[in-house]
Amino acid sequence: MNIILFIRYIIIGFLSAYLLIYGLRPSVPYPETILEFYENFWLLLLLIIINFYLYLWDKKIGLLLCLSIIALIFDMIMI
Repeated sequence: MNIILFIRYIIIGFLSAYLLIYGLRPSVPYPETILEFYENFWLLLLLIIINFYLYLWDKKIGLLLCLSIIALIFDMIMI
């Protein structure tokens, strides 16, 4: 039980750090691994499906990943 809670908080911390460093600051360039979503749109679809199941598992993680996907889509539209 405690290991699952620990894993949830690690994922929440990782997604929060991503949003603070890259997602909500458009002036900071993305790393090369994130730019793969610009070239392969099927990865974005896969990310949305994963987001749905993560939302069912934990609402905080699902909402943070949803914000990350929205920030990524807005950057795709701007570029």
